[in-house]
Amino acid sequence: MNIAIIGAGALGTYFGARWIEAGANVTFIVREKRKKQIEENGLYVKSICGDTSINAPQIVTDPSELNNIDIVIVAVKGYHLENVLPVIKASLSENSYILPVLNGLAHYAPLVRQFGKEKVLGGLANIIATLNDQGHVEHTSKLHEIRFGPLEEGQKEICKRLAAISEKSNMVAVHSEKIKTDLWYKYMFITAFSGITTAADLPIGRIRAHKATMDIAEGILKEMQRIAETESGGLENKHIKRAMETMRNLHPEATSSMHQDMRKGLTIELEHLHGYAMELAKSSHVEAPYLQTLYGLIKAKNW
Repeated sequence: MNIAIIGAGALGTYFGARWIEAGANVTFIVREKRKKQIEENGLYVKSICGDTSINAPQIVTDPSELNNIDIVIVAVKGYHLENVLPVIKASLSENSYILPVLNGLAHYAPLVRQFGKEKVLGGLANIIATLNDQGHVEHTSKLHEIRFGPLEEGQKEICKRLAAISEKSNMVAVHSEKIKTDLWYKYMFITAFSGITTAADLPIGRIRAHKATMDIAEGILKEMQRIAETESGGLENKHIKRAMETMRNLHPEATSSMHQDMRKGLTIELEHLHGYAMELAKSSHVEAPYLQTLYGLIKAKNW
């Protein structure tokens, strides 16, 4: 299988390296700065699930050099999507599919508009990893899951092919028959988790020490569930319970990538996650006071 990955950050590099180990033909589409870093320091993954080093990884800065790509993995931040649409277009061949693993759901509309719904698969990733100063991946948790599935009938075969190669990989790869619900569950969870940690500017341990604060997180989960209902997202009360249990079981110092980015003074995915959820709530006439409050607080801290 020929896979192209747009976004050789921690997420794209990690899963790309695991697919290479499994025998897939993977090419990373990168900017010049990242290309130079990989050429100088190599492509290395340090992981609690097993280290790996990829010798002579395939890297291009010009996606038009690619041929016969089966799947283009889009692994960038939501606020970078608009800039990579031309890169995606140049990467595609007649039989290529797009597998986005961005947070949230706001990216599906522009991808479908640009490339057609038959080209866009459902996908998400769950991993705690970062790049160090050398550009090597540091994966510090046993969580390393990628989940994918068909959103259209004609996508089933390519998903089966990806599942077959992924079975050989050192990661959790799930071929889901209910990918839309999976996408909505992650969107619900990450909106609550990133919202509460970023607005409070605290890790989850400090937050869950106070019932009043955890009630806010639960309030966001319930609002997201109501929004999902208007979009046929398939979320039930059991999904809220599961999300709350996950937050209660996280390491006390665990926090969201949005909170980490805010601390570093970086751009955050506030509009892609919370802003888009508020748009859906407004258009569906769903009251979302918790969501609106956290959005306002985070906006004031990161403008």
